[in-house]
Amino acid sequence: MGRIALFALLVLLAGCRVSFTPSQEDKLPASTAGTAEEQEAARKAAEGYLALIDSQQYQKTWEDAGPALKDMTSEFVWVNTLKLTRKIVLPEGRKLQGFGFSTRVDARVPEGEYVVVQYLRRADGATGTEKVVMQRHEGRWMIIGYFVHKQVNFSADAD
Repeated sequence: MGRIALFALLVLLAGCRVSFTPSQEDKLPASTAGTAEEQEAARKAAEGYLALIDSQQYQKTWEDAGPALKDMTSEFVWVNTLKLTRKIVLPEGRKLQGFGFSTRVDARVPEGEYVVVQYLRRADGATGTEKVVMQRHEGRWMIIGYFVHKQVNFSADAD
């Protein structure tokens, strides 16, 4: 990643206050796997958001975002963070890995209904994880976070 792109990423992330990690004094409740019905609804919503992200319709994800996201960051930061995040090249194909339903996902958001839907991508020595974080608001799941992690596994047998 070039110096300018790295600097831009750091500036954008500095303005983004969405962390979804508890501080030491703010312990979050344990998550559950949810019911089959809850999982199906969350899966459909997450896949809808992933389709928008895959097709670079970042603005549309903001329009459909939940209040927890809109209260914590701006449209500019969200859209540009997604753009930069999607520059991470992930292996093709997603496999649903699991769900985490909870009443809180961050100490700064109000109690409510939240879910983290995690997908795994694996190919040619690389593993990618995508997490879609959603808040149930007005009867539907709305995106409030998207996280990507990529790991390259190096073999000891490589020449």
